[in-house]
Amino acid sequence: MMWRLRFWTYLLLIALSLAPVQRVMACSCMRSHPQTQFCNSDFVALVRVKKEIPMNEHEIGYNVKTSKIFKVNSSKSYYALKKNVLWTSSSDGMCGVRLKIGETYVVSGTTNGDRARISICGLSLQWRTVPSRQRKAFKQLYRHGCNCSIHYTPWWTKGAVLENVGGKECLWESKPGPEDCQNDYGICMIAGGTCSWVNSVPYKNCIKEYQQKREQQRAREP
Repeated sequence: MMWRLRFWTYLLLIALSLAPVQRVMACSCMRSHPQTQFCNSDFVALVRVKKEIPMNEHEIGYNVKTSKIFKVNSSKSYYALKKNVLWTSSSDGMCGVRLKIGETYVVSGTTNGDRARISICGLSLQWRTVPSRQRKAFKQLYRHGCNCSIHYTPWWTKGAVLENVGGKECLWESKPGPEDCQNDYGICMIAGGTCSWVNSVPYKNCIKEYQQKREQQRAREP
């Protein structure tokens, strides 16, 4: 009886010791606006995926044709990107990215030595799905907003958060707030000493459509 108790005790201790490792090994990313990902990345580029290359036991590479470099923060990052190979983990659990052969993406990432690396915590957007306003942001506008921060905020706390950001942040409101409008059309820049969303026509149209849908939804509620 005693040996059985010890046996199960040892198994429990082993399971407990392994549990933190599993949490560390799992991939998790903070929710980030495309502008934040642009500003925090070593590089942002438009690439067409040519083929997948097995690199080693834990990594794969994508041979790409780089059509346009939107951002590069150093000569090291530039030369890593010009190798036209994007490295990523072969495991989804380790934040590996899956790209489709023949598809064109806007990607962001980091450089490690002479390697350009991407992960699901960065950008990997199919270019054909990117709205024209956001395409313009990648090409020239996001870079002008990197001195502002974008704070992902539950919509019901917007008022309280707004009082504490001191004009240095734009609030990205969660659903049922205008989350998608701010994601696809929102560009946060300083105007008059305060960070705010730029009121472009596509952004205002999206907000107007969102407000109409919200009013219709409220009208249907009992």
